[in-house]
Amino acid sequence: METYRKPRILITFVEAGMGHIVSAQAISDSLKKKYGDKLEIIEGYVLRDSDNPVLPKFEEFLVKNTQLYSKIPAYGDIQFASMHILGAQNTLKLIHNTTFHASTVAMTEEYKKYKPDIIICTHFFLLFCAVEYRRKFNPDVTVVAYCPDNDVHGWWDNRADVIYTNNPLATKQAYDLKFPNGHVREVFYPTRADVVDSNGTKESYREQFGIPQDKFAVVIADGVYAKAKLRKVCLELLKTKEEITICVLAGKNEKLKKQFDEIKPKVNKNITLLTFGFIKEAPQLYGACDLFITKAGPNAVLDSVMMGTPILIDYCATPSERATKKLFTEHMFCGYHFVNPRRIRKQVEKLVQQPEILQKIREELRFFDKSRNGADEIADDIAQMLWNNRERMAKILREEEEVITGFFAEKAELKRAKAEKKIEKIHENTAKRAERLDQSERFNESTAEKLTQKKEKRIESVNRSTEKQIERIDKKTEKVIEKMHEGEASRYSAKAILQKVDKEQGKRESDPA
Repeated sequence: METYRKPRILITFVEAGMGHIVSAQAISDSLKKKYGDKLEIIEGYVLRDSDNPVLPKFEEFLVKNTQLYSKIPAYGDIQFASMHILGAQNTLKLIHNTTFHASTVAMTEEYKKYKPDIIICTHFFLLFCAVEYRRKFNPDVTVVAYCPDNDVHGWWDNRADVIYTNNPLATKQAYDLKFPNGHVREVFYPTRADVVDSNGTKESYREQFGIPQDKFAVVIADGVYAKAKLRKVCLELLKTKEEITICVLAGKNEKLKKQFDEIKPKVNKNITLLTFGFIKEAPQLYGACDLFITKAGPNAVLDSVMMGTPILIDYCATPSERATKKLFTEHMFCGYHFVNPRRIRKQVEKLVQQPEILQKIREELRFFDKSRNGADEIADDIAQMLWNNRERMAKILREEEEVITGFFAEKAELKRAKAEKKIEKIHENTAKRAERLDQSERFNESTAEKLTQKKEKRIESVNRSTEKQIERIDKKTEKVIEKMHEGEASRYSAKAILQKVDKEQGKRESDPA
């Protein structure tokens, strides 16, 4: 009988931009590094890998919606405003139970396949469904969220057991959303292994990507879909007379990469133009350059400052991205915020001519120490929650096992008592028969022996039948306890047994006869 398995942690991955994936990966990396031998860690692309066609389609919807944030100015503002029409948490529940009803039901059911002890979410939709899964199917599961943005918008479900934030503003916003006291935990910025393990020099990274060692280098990105201002900013930078290397990181926008590949042979001799698609080594590319120009995607910005490269933010698609811009450029002094492509070119030219300006920013970036990885803090906290919960569950299981064992032991004792009464009756009946035979003068040694043999056979039959019944009870006890440890439903749960015992006792008290 298996009475123990490793605690099972489901880390949910969803594409809606890369930030949710990057954050989930950072937490997964830390859990595996620190507790991989003690925990069963499942990385689940729970939407795209589902057999239910509703869920992959919903992820496609999330991707298209994210792209629209960058393509259509104010689209994100309008959508975020609509999320608060009836109050954020009320609107969250309304929309997910109406507009997103099919996807919500499908995802809530999807969680049942994994039988998790803890669910970790980095996206509000998966968090809402996880909380619903706990409410409907598994009240013992712990639901944990990490908000990868630098603010906490109103659609993070405040019924979660814990939400992790990465700065004081986000922490305050979480409490404003009525997360219970103690359910909000602030950690340092989680950093994925691709960044933590990138400890080379700028020179080595330049050699890796073919970037000239003696030129000022700029990398320009626009999120994974490159739908915002990358093209405009790059075309403006191509007008400069300064000696410069421009690295275009087009992500999954193959059409845009192809356009700049065609431009390469035509650029001025003072410019080195390099193009890249979606690459796993993006953090090293940031580390190879002197400046990173990007929209205010929180994880791209974080990767850059962790690599020691100043930033220039050129676009904010949503209120959450404005919070990132404010945090990193106004409070943390990690770089600049300009939206006009010509103004961006002027600033880059100034930095080429006065590189000491960037040196001052790099000194500010020392705050972002990769060894303080916030994902490790989350991993430690989750492990502690599990051990505490495990100890509590072990105590509950021991108590429940005692109730179940006692119940079936009592049934076995009743069977034995019944058998003893039967055997006693056999002795009585045999004695009476011998007495009658003795009185009829037909009793002799042969008759006595036959009576004794018959008595012994009947007693043996009763004992054999009783032992079989007790053996069945023992097997049933083992099966019920096994189901209990595996979390399966049983009509012989401790609760059901105690209710049955109370009911029978009540009957006896009401009927003294």
